[in-house]
Amino acid sequence: MDLARVQEALREEGVDGWLLFSFGRGNPLALEVLSLGHLHLTRRFAYLLPKEGEPLLLCHAIEESLFPPLPGRRRTYHSWQGFLEGLSQALRGLRRIALEYVPGGQIPYLSRVDGGTLDLLRGMGLELVSSWPLLLLFQTWGEEKLQRHRRAARGLVAAKEEALAFLKAHPRATEREVQAVLVSSLRASSLVFDHPPMVAFGPNAANPHHEPGEKRLEEGEVVLLDLWAKEPGGVYADLTWMAGLGPLEAAHRAFQAVAKARDEALRFVAERYREGRFPLGFEVDRVARGVLEAEGYGAYVRHRTGHNLGEEVHGSGPHLDDLETHDFRPLVPGLAFTVEPGVYLPGFGVRTEVDVYLHREGPEVTTPLQREITPL
Repeated sequence: MDLARVQEALREEGVDGWLLFSFGRGNPLALEVLSLGHLHLTRRFAYLLPKEGEPLLLCHAIEESLFPPLPGRRRTYHSWQGFLEGLSQALRGLRRIALEYVPGGQIPYLSRVDGGTLDLLRGMGLELVSSWPLLLLFQTWGEEKLQRHRRAARGLVAAKEEALAFLKAHPRATEREVQAVLVSSLRASSLVFDHPPMVAFGPNAANPHHEPGEKRLEEGEVVLLDLWAKEPGGVYADLTWMAGLGPLEAAHRAFQAVAKARDEALRFVAERYREGRFPLGFEVDRVARGVLEAEGYGAYVRHRTGHNLGEEVHGSGPHLDDLETHDFRPLVPGLAFTVEPGVYLPGFGVRTEVDVYLHREGPEVTTPLQREITPL
């Protein structure tokens, strides 16, 4: 952790301190910031990063030995009274505190501190603000992570090509058999993933979270491949690709609409950067869905336009979303995310997905832009 950088950001935000609080593993954002995700924690801990001076870790005595060296002092407690006393002393003299909370639960990905703890802190006379501007410091990538992402992206493309070749050679293969080809290819590239890839044929592609089964591809049906992976300890790449067998006039029309929505979203982000402004997550979602609505597919949109990429495939940073949540966070340089508009009609669904990394001069698309459904 770059303590000086965090404290500079605290001063810029006009915040007296950042309280990283969690009950055990209840706040994954705090664990991510402090690199504690691998620990078996079962008690409350609080790590206070003040805008000036030394940080302080307050943890239960029986878990003290689990914590790695962190900047600053540490204090232990045994009882609930000891925890309250230690917390009160740590926060004495402070007024505005940032923590993983968003007023009204507007962005649930960030609302990780329970209501009772918020009551407790407000009862101490504290003003509570969201830590999202501070979290951006830990959600952006440097060159090493970008290179690892690019290597993962190349592995996804290779797996996709292998699966399409398998389908062309075995047009009666099942979804699960194609999934096995994808898994084997990703593992051959030394990539890991939290869940096997998705393969959906025909009407199953109308379910954005379909679980592959024994369905075989029929004439006139689409194929949706969705795969994501990373190098061990790296950051994710994510890719969706569409294919089809035989005449697919309705699917081709729908795919052209989602491709147009994707391209308009990318154009909007690039334009904002040229203007010297950072687009907001919800703005990009509105642009993409506006295209789909104008094309007559608004009723068939089932999810946000895109999600943040990080060490988890659905990272904790800003999403392209004004459908499921109103994500007002800015898309600043160093962030990576997907652009993946989709529509899901009776009988089939189509989606296109690319990954984007934001350089200071603008966006880089790091995965292929599919222009039409691949014929099988």
